[in-house]
Amino acid sequence: MTKRSIALALCCCLACSPACATTFIGVLWPWLGPLAAPGLVEVVAELQSLPDVEVVTYLHSDWPSLVDDINRQSADTHILVIGYSLGANNAILVANNTNYIDSIIALQPSIFTANTALTGKVGRIVEIYNPNPWMTFGGMGSQKLEGPNIEYITNNDSHPGAPFNPEFRDLVKSEIARLAAEPAPNTAQSEVPAALHPTAPATVPPAAIGGKADASLQRHRGS
Repeated sequence: MTKRSIALALCCCLACSPACATTFIGVLWPWLGPLAAPGLVEVVAELQSLPDVEVVTYLHSDWPSLVDDINRQSADTHILVIGYSLGANNAILVANNTNYIDSIIALQPSIFTANTALTGKVGRIVEIYNPNPWMTFGGMGSQKLEGPNIEYITNNDSHPGAPFNPEFRDLVKSEIARLAAEPAPNTAQSEVPAALHPTAPATVPPAAIGGKADASLQRHRGS
């Protein structure tokens, strides 16, 4: 999808109109929160300026609060979860503890935590990761998530550079436009699942942060 197409879709579908359902976006920060993700801070600020979109951010360890907020949404609200680094890993925990999520974008999940398999119901999940751990501080952005129908996109980005990649940002915008154009979801979000909040895995990520973005992405799909 071109940038012009994305812009037109956002203008048409996110404009105040009864034909377009609202979208709740939960963003899970990496370790050290927004301080470690200036690129994602920019993305969040841009998303918060869109109409008919509610954007709430969470520390990666505060994923149970995102579960609670998703379960409080009305049945006509679309749900998009964006997770970066450890936040991408914990997006899976969110999905496993909610009834349904329309879409998840997982940016460079970390190997420095348990790789919990996806068992929850997600309409679409796209993971962007760098399979070379030496380019992401030993694997901070090199975990390949486990689950059915995950769309994998490999990149050559450094870990802090990944949120600056324009293709990641275009993916976020196009996914919002796609959800806004769809009918209101039929799955009610109000019921709290029986298995509530398992213990989050312990994390011991490295402290080093640095590097520059490489804007090239090579797409492929897998499961």
